[in-house]
Amino acid sequence: MKEQLRGFSKIFSFTFSQHVKNKGYKNSTIVIALLCLLIPAIIMVGIEMKSSGETEAEPSKEEGVQQEYAADLTSVKKIIAVDLSKEREADLSQLPAVAKEAMNLDITVSDYGDDFEKARNDSKGTGDTLLIVTEQHGREYTMSIVIPEDSGLSEDVAYGFDNLLMAYADGLSVASGGSANYYDVDGGQSGEDDSMSGMDSMAMMIMSYLNVMVLYFFVLIYGQGVANSVVMEKSSKLMENFLVSVKPTAIVLGKLAAITATGILQLFSWIFSLAISFAVGTFAVKSINPETDMFIIQLFSFLKEVTSGMFSPVNCIMAMLVVMSGMLLYCALAAIGGAMASKAEDLSSANVIFTLVLVVSFIVAIYGGGLDGEAKPWLDWIPFTSVMITPSKILMGALPLWKTIGSFAVTLATTLAATLAAGKIYKSLALYRGEILKPSTLIKMLRG
Repeated sequence: MKEQLRGFSKIFSFTFSQHVKNKGYKNSTIVIALLCLLIPAIIMVGIEMKSSGETEAEPSKEEGVQQEYAADLTSVKKIIAVDLSKEREADLSQLPAVAKEAMNLDITVSDYGDDFEKARNDSKGTGDTLLIVTEQHGREYTMSIVIPEDSGLSEDVAYGFDNLLMAYADGLSVASGGSANYYDVDGGQSGEDDSMSGMDSMAMMIMSYLNVMVLYFFVLIYGQGVANSVVMEKSSKLMENFLVSVKPTAIVLGKLAAITATGILQLFSWIFSLAISFAVGTFAVKSINPETDMFIIQLFSFLKEVTSGMFSPVNCIMAMLVVMSGMLLYCALAAIGGAMASKAEDLSSANVIFTLVLVVSFIVAIYGGGLDGEAKPWLDWIPFTSVMITPSKILMGALPLWKTIGSFAVTLATTLAATLAAGKIYKSLALYRGEILKPSTLIKMLRG
């Protein structure tokens, strides 16, 4: 194996330095990094300043609206709860206590189960009753306030009561989390494990989606660069000189590793710039308004709370290694396409295998449950899909260490095999000038 890698360091250092010195690479890296560093922070501060200005411009109006809602809510004396969800677990028994504490309202709650018709008939013509209807859509729950027929209550009353209901529902995680923290009649909390698993699932889904998208577009862009680099010497007829002093595997692996490294360096510079920009933007917005409710800041706070204590250093390192091994793996497939092509014009045909594997793996990762952490266990052992779905599992601690190491080893072994195959094809087609060979011919060639 050592003989096969003879000359690797020279190829790597030369390709890496040439790619980094390229004017297009430097300009794109610097310009996009600056945009990532400035735009998010500027937008966040601009939105908050505009929001603060509007709030200060009409304080009396908003206060008047809030007072109007508070005054109108005193006309509500009774709530009829109807639960149309499958599990029928929504519990409004603590709503009177919350209403009393938050708005000093005296209300009663009557549970009608799933009998909406009876609830509608009993509330018809009343002037002090609202219906709260709970429905389930997949894993999400919604609570709707319904004004009974011929009721004396206005829409403003329903809107004002909606604020109270939203606060109550957020406390139970019913309206926005799918799995909820429900409370029993005695006031004790139940379903806590379900809620935490729901938050874990949401965090895993977000991380999985980001990983899949970043990996997909990275490979799509830099895979083509690897293929172009591998085929370059063929069109310039320098390959024969290379093969005298450098082994074909070393040529392919050197170019593959160098271009992938420059891509990772570029990608991390953009991610680091974004992280700094959001951190500065968050600090500036909170300095302007410590009580800000900006969505992106609330999202960051939610993710921080959900993932608190989950990311161990070992898991972070292993997840990073798996992601980088995935980049190398797909770029190695692109190198096979570059080795098959005799000139740059043939790359579109030669890279069909690379494109097909990438797209199929992308679809499997999305529709095979890879985004919500419910992917089939055997997908963790297929290197082309595991690099898309296992990093989030590793970060969340959902994958045991032995399986993490095993999946990582399979990916590295597949990458090495693809590189060796690309090197052999590269050498075998050194003097070949013609149409792209059929897969059956290539397989025979690889067999010797």
